[in-house]
Amino acid sequence: MRSGGFSRPYKGLSICGDSFLIEEREGETLAAVIDGLGHGYESSVAAGRAVEVIREFADLSVGPLLLRVHQELRPTRGAAVGLMKIDQDGKGEFCGIGNIEVQALNGTPPSVFCLAGIVGHNLRTSKVMPVAMKPGDIYCLMSDGISTRGNLKSCLPGAPETVARRIVEHWGKDHDDATAVVLVYGEKPS
Repeated sequence: MRSGGFSRPYKGLSICGDSFLIEEREGETLAAVIDGLGHGYESSVAAGRAVEVIREFADLSVGPLLLRVHQELRPTRGAAVGLMKIDQDGKGEFCGIGNIEVQALNGTPPSVFCLAGIVGHNLRTSKVMPVAMKPGDIYCLMSDGISTRGNLKSCLPGAPETVARRIVEHWGKDHDDATAVVLVYGEKPS
C-alpha cells in the first residue's frame, strides 16, 4: 500500500482544524481523516486529540477505535472522523461519523459512508463496513472542505501525497479547512 495525505487551513488562518493520520503496522494500513467542528484553534485541539488517540489505540479494529476517540473527545468541541484499515491482501473495514467521504479515484468505488453525528458529542450508533481493494484501486478519504463536484480524478497520476495535495489545492473550499488522504493498493494489473 502506498499512501499520502495533505491538509491546509481555512483561507487566512494559520491553524488547521482538519488533520489526518496514516499508520503502517504489521502489514496493515490505518488511514484516518479528522475534521474538527468549525475551524481555528478549538477545532485544531479536537483534531489533534483525535490523532493522539488513534495513534495510541491503532491496534483496535475501526469500530472500537472510533468509540475510544468518541470518549476522549468529550472535553473538546468534537469532530467528524473517518477510519479505514486495509491489510496487505486489500481487505479491510471502514467506520465513520460525520462529513468524511471516501471516493475511488481509480477502480471500483467502495460502498462505505459515514453516519450522522459528532464524535465526542452525539454518536448514537456506528457501523463497520467491509472494504475490498483490488490491485490498482486508488481511494481518497476527504473532509467536507473538498468539493465533491470537482473532477478529483484529474489530479492523477502521481505519488499519493502529490495527488492529495493537488486535490486540496484544486478542489479545496476557501471557506473551510481541507484534507485529503490517498491510498493506492498494489499496482495496476497488466
